[in-house]
Amino acid sequence: MRISKSEYKQRIQLIQDKIKTSEIDSLIISEEEDIYYLTGLTYKSLERLFLLVIKEDNVSFIVPKMELAHLKKVDNVNDIESYWEYPAQKPERWKDILLKKVKDSKLIGIGGKTPYEISAFLTSVNLKTVENAILEKQRWVKSSAEIQLIKQASTYCDVSINKLNKNAYFGMSELEVFSIGRSIQQKIIKETPFDYLATNILVAAWPSRISYQPHGIPKVSDLLVEGSHISLAFLRVNGYSAELERTFFTSKPTKEQEEAFELMMEARRRSYAVLKEGVIAEEVDLAAKQYLTDQGLKDNLMHRTGHGIGLGNHEGPYLAEGDKTVLKENMVVSIEPGIYIEGVGGFRHSDTVLITKNGYEILTNCPDELKDLTFTTSKPLQKLKGKIIKKMYRI
Repeated sequence: MRISKSEYKQRIQLIQDKIKTSEIDSLIISEEEDIYYLTGLTYKSLERLFLLVIKEDNVSFIVPKMELAHLKKVDNVNDIESYWEYPAQKPERWKDILLKKVKDSKLIGIGGKTPYEISAFLTSVNLKTVENAILEKQRWVKSSAEIQLIKQASTYCDVSINKLNKNAYFGMSELEVFSIGRSIQQKIIKETPFDYLATNILVAAWPSRISYQPHGIPKVSDLLVEGSHISLAFLRVNGYSAELERTFFTSKPTKEQEEAFELMMEARRRSYAVLKEGVIAEEVDLAAKQYLTDQGLKDNLMHRTGHGIGLGNHEGPYLAEGDKTVLKENMVVSIEPGIYIEGVGGFRHSDTVLITKNGYEILTNCPDELKDLTFTTSKPLQKLKGKIIKKMYRI
């Protein structure tokens, strides 16, 4: 399952067509995901810049010399030039090649995440730049091939969380959860045309100790004991991403925890009720946010309802108050309103969701009801394996 050469060509042509009808005459692309989107190339730039310069009739690629041996030809790119190193002296810098490519440009478009040093250099040589989002917004609406790749990533999310659910028990260690990620990576290597530079696997659980902190950091020594835990499969598989999260328990939840769980579920239902093509992005957020605020939980909200998913696990559009984007068919987003109460726990589910003409399709598929996410049965085999792992790592 791959993006075809013809689709990459079409993507570049769409950008060139938009340049023809816009105020800019050149567009500089520097982000790894953006270059991957337009060419299919995977690499790690570190500090060395890779630059695509797109004009309505030409595409140039500027790369470090050390990369030239394997980048002598790139589909749909007219010319490739290399600079010596980073940093370097005149005339062997990336700056010198870039200036040669754009010196006659009247207005140069750059993405909002373009490194400051690029815009600063262009300004220093009296070239005008403007922030331009034509590529970013083009990425938001997925092709049929992209949707299939996101569905593939979603399936591996399902496998990850279902495996965790199957093995979860009172006292399970975070290290045992992390090990699921390794098995998922091995599965992806066996079953797909694996690209290790375009694949990232994170399978974890936010234990009750920190589940009220959305971005707290679990320790390998953490144990899943009383309280609410939040599982996470945060995957990028051969270029395309998906995410799946579930609030779960390894002991009987308290009445307060049950109530918080149900409030989170109702917030989700309200977001889904308005999610479809033509809706303003912030309306999806407000549907959940206003409901939870009305329940007296304003101080227990810490983030928006969702975000776009594609090449990045997080990208636009954002289901957040203030985002006026009109949602379109074939955008992919997360739906994940959360409640965070210190001393009680965190409560958040997240799914990867495709926006359709008349509604949505949930691409991740994992139980989400409290009765299916409470694991109190004895699991002697899992406990034995866990005991061995804990002993090996002195947990």
